Amino acid sequence: MKKVVYLFDRTQIENLDFIGLMNFKSYYLQLLNDNPFPEPPKSGSFHDVITYLKRKNQSQALKIGAYENITVFEAANRIASDLIIINGLLQLVEKNKNLKNALFTLRLGTTHHVGKGDFTINCNGEELEGEAFNVAPSFLKQKLRNTINKWKHNHQLKYILVNTEAFEFVGHSKIDERVFKVENWHE
Repeated sequence: MKKVVYLFDRTQIENLDFIGLMNFKSYYLQLLNDNPFPEPPKSGSFHDVITYLKRKNQSQALKIGAYENITVFEAANRIASDLIIINGLLQLVEKNKNLKNALFTLRLGTTHHVGKGDFTINCNGEELEGEAFNVAPSFLKQKLRNTINKWKHNHQLKYILVNTEAFEFVGHSKIDERVFKVENWHE
């Protein structure tokens, strides 16, 4: 089975300054426009819908957004998380002017490096790691707990970017100080 292909060069998401990050966002949004999600089945049949969401057509490598040879379900998850990273970092810099001259390395899709998060901020010679996710309100507490536990013995985690609508049912309970709520993640 073929692997998922990234439709951007991974060097495009390394050591970006703020302007580079804004330019990459424009490029990423263009990929989303150029490679839209395919039309869902009209029948409403459970089998057709599940096949549409979770199965690749091996005879035709489908392009969705920034990815090729991907299922609709996986593309939706990756793209939602990618947009949290991209828009979250832009918003974070707007709120924290001390990050204005930082350099950003993004790990989009399922890119992972041992000891690194979904993104790294290089600021004044210090590497600040961050995690990001787009989650339903019902899974927020579990996802936060898993993220915090994953970094329990590594104190480089400084930011956790999360879609703001995930906090719909949280109320006034205390939220980890590293959490940054990303507004309008889809824009």
